[in-house]
Amino acid sequence: MKKTYIFIFGFVIGTITGFAIANVNWSRLITGSLQCQDGLPPDKNGCCSDEEYTDMGNLGFNCCPKSGGDCFPPIK
Repeated sequence: MKKTYIFIFGFVIGTITGFAIANVNWSRLITGSLQCQDGLPPDKNGCCSDEEYTDMGNLGFNCCPKSGGDCFPPIK
């Protein structure tokens, strides 16, 4: 019986969290304001504060984390 309550509680919390995350993502799409994870807008090149605007040859210019990792196209 105790396991059932824990399962139901976890399910409810997970569902609420999922809707909250989906709501944030949809609101960004609707308003069209793209921001970095720190909540600030990207720089003039479309990169966040912890990224560098990098020429990747055939792949064009991308934003790459200063600490290393995957590069992504600039935020436009």
